[in-house]
Amino acid sequence: MTEPPSESLRSLSAGKLVRDGLILLIATIVVAGACSMFGVARLTGNVWRMRLMRLATASAVGVALSVAGMALQALLRNPLAEPYILGVSSGAGVGVLVGSILAARGLLQSGWVNTPVLALAGAVGSCLVVYGIARRRGRLDPYVLLLSGVVINVFNGALMLAILKLSRSSDIINFVGWGMGQISDLTEASLLTVCAACILAGWVALFLRGGWFNALGLGDDVAGSVGVPVHHLRMETFAIAAIMTASAVALAGPVGFVGLIVPHFCRMIIGPDHRRLALFSGFIGAMFLMLADTLCRTVGEWVNVGSVPVGIITALAGGPFFIYLLRSRLKETSA
Repeated sequence: MTEPPSESLRSLSAGKLVRDGLILLIATIVVAGACSMFGVARLTGNVWRMRLMRLATASAVGVALSVAGMALQALLRNPLAEPYILGVSSGAGVGVLVGSILAARGLLQSGWVNTPVLALAGAVGSCLVVYGIARRRGRLDPYVLLLSGVVINVFNGALMLAILKLSRSSDIINFVGWGMGQISDLTEASLLTVCAACILAGWVALFLRGGWFNALGLGDDVAGSVGVPVHHLRMETFAIAAIMTASAVALAGPVGFVGLIVPHFCRMIIGPDHRRLALFSGFIGAMFLMLADTLCRTVGEWVNVGSVPVGIITALAGGPFFIYLLRSRLKETSA
């Protein structure tokens, strides 16, 4: 389908988008290069290659969560929406955990294919449940959606704890760090390639839907009147967000609040146009998570505790930010 014309996009030329994209790409490469130089360990060839692999993983996760968060906020017209809060990340986490337990017991073939597939199954399952609860007469209630996401998040957390209770002690140690959102030094190249390809495809697809997201901001009826297939867009966006989130969880576990912080930061800088937001959110998300993970890795090396999970940093930053947005939203509705 062809996107409807939008006044907000007529002044946004392809050349300007290409220019912005090149600037952001160069900035991302510079940040990656700078981050690869930090650390306590002596910088040898092997250490540098390991750091670059870790930075590539962090950037892929940052792109996935930031762009998925941007799309969910646009789709639901709710600034509080993001994969972690809506239970998508925890659903993917349940899928990965189930697959890991089955593989450890010899009931499932071990390999990188199982992780993203089962993560996707868990993410899609959570999306369907949250969507089904919040949908009323063909429309989504944003606050019911948010509350149902919180409930599903808690439920998925309980499932993971129950699974860990049945696991061996040696498995629990590995799963605890992963459950906090941790980027490994030993990510398999094949797993990273598959997940990064899924994330890139989702990023492009959501970027191409920027005009529809702009129209949707005026309401379902207005968007439908200018040719936006609202129901199709909603289902498609949920599916793409689930795939991108599942890929991120397969790489690093459930990292929270990236999809909340980065899109809002970008919106404050460049405004509400979702084509630019999709572009900026991806690159800024990659840089944000590379910097956060470098901080975690460096601090961990300094205090001899190994690698600090990056999910701790994002939760410490995202929790207060979520409360701020929630209070701002409540003030707007009561005014």
